[in-house]
Amino acid sequence: MRFVEKKRSLRDMKKHARESRQYAHYVEGQPEGSKSTHLMATYEADEKYFVAPTITTTKEGYETQSFEQAKEAGELYEFDSAEEAEKFAAGSWKKGKDLRKAMREYRRQKRKK
Repeated sequence: MRFVEKKRSLRDMKKHARESRQYAHYVEGQPEGSKSTHLMATYEADEKYFVAPTITTTKEGYETQSFEQAKEAGELYEFDSAEEAEKFAAGSWKKGKDLRKAMREYRRQKRKK
């Protein structure tokens, strides 16, 4: 079974992730004062690795989003390795200061393991 119709380039996936959400909100369990448009999670299926947002945002707030809902919304990102998927889920799709902050946190978390 194939989850993604056509695999997108990393550049296209990053652009899609940045442009797919308009609203940012505080999400319970995240650092105080932070606002999120995506909280990404990694999944493994069919010997492939996937990343999908676990929340969806609207003008009013956010709701949880399942793997299937992310797939239906076209927000499922496919990777060849677990490391690529983990980096993307951690925020490698972001730009500028947000990217640097996300990757610093990703490296800190990897060192803890």
